[in-house]
Amino acid sequence: MKKSIPFLLLCFLTTIVGAQYKSLLWKISGNVLKEPSYLFGTMHTADSRVVTLGNKLADSYFKSAKAYAMELDPGEELNMNILDKLMMGDGYSLSKMIPPKEYALLDSLVVKQSGLPMAMFDNIAPVFVMTIFESMSMGLMDSSTGDDAQILDINFYNQAKDEYKKIIGIETSEEQLKALSTLSYKEQAELLVQEIDSFQANQSDGTDLVKYYLAQNLDKLAESDNDVEKNGKFYKALVIDRNESMANRIAEFIKNQSTFIAIGAMHLPDKEGVIERLREKGFKVEPVK
Repeated sequence: MKKSIPFLLLCFLTTIVGAQYKSLLWKISGNVLKEPSYLFGTMHTADSRVVTLGNKLADSYFKSAKAYAMELDPGEELNMNILDKLMMGDGYSLSKMIPPKEYALLDSLVVKQSGLPMAMFDNIAPVFVMTIFESMSMGLMDSSTGDDAQILDINFYNQAKDEYKKIIGIETSEEQLKALSTLSYKEQAELLVQEIDSFQANQSDGTDLVKYYLAQNLDKLAESDNDVEKNGKFYKALVIDRNESMANRIAEFIKNQSTFIAIGAMHLPDKEGVIERLREKGFKVEPVK
C-alpha cells in the first residue's frame, strides 16, 4: 500500500524530533560571541568508563577554553548556616521515616562506600541522602573504580586548576539546597523509598544509565529519569527552574571568555533543557561530532 508524501514526511519529522540529542558535547556560538564555548553533559559518578569518555571528548575543547564552569565551585567558602539546613532538627529521624528493609539497604551501601554507619546521618534531610544514594548506587556498578577515584566534574575541576583557568560556579550551594528542599521531609522520605525500591527491583537501572551515557544518548537518559517527574513541584524546582537559571548565567559569562561548561547531562535535553534555553536566546548550539 502506497504511503502519501505528507505521511512519510510526518514519519521522518517524528524520527528527527524524537532523536535530537545524541551528543554529550555541544558547541555554543553566534549571538555576539567572539569565540565559541562548549557545553558538556556530565554524570556525577567516578565510574572509570565515564571519566575516560569525558576526558576523551573534552580534550582540545577543554584545553582551548579560558574558563571552566560547573554547577558548584568546590572552592566556594561553605557557609555554616547552609550545613544547618541539611539537618532536619529535633524530633526527626530518618530511621523512623523509611521502612526497615529500605533503611537496611541504605545502611549497607553507606557502610560499604564510606565506612560509616547510616546512623551517623540519621538527621540529614532525606532528599540530600537520596542524591548520595543515587551516586553510590551508580558507583557500585564499576568494580574498577578505586577508592581515590574522582567524579567527572571534579576531574575537570582539578585539570582546570592545574591549567590556571578561571573557575566559575554557575550556582551557589544555597541555591541548590533551596531546590532540594522544595518538598516536606515526609515527601522527601517517600521519594527516597521509591528510589531504593526501584534499585532493589531492578539493579540494572544504574547500569542502563551508564550505558545510555556512554552511547551519548541524552534522549534515553531523559526517558530514564522518571523518579523526580513523579512529583511536579520537585521536578520544577530541581530541573526546570534550575535549567532556566543556569542558561541565563551561562549566556552572560560566555560573552566574556571562551568557557568549557560541565553540568549534569539530564539538564541538557528536552524543550525546557539548557540547550533549548540557549537557542531561545539567539545562540547557535550544535552537537560536536
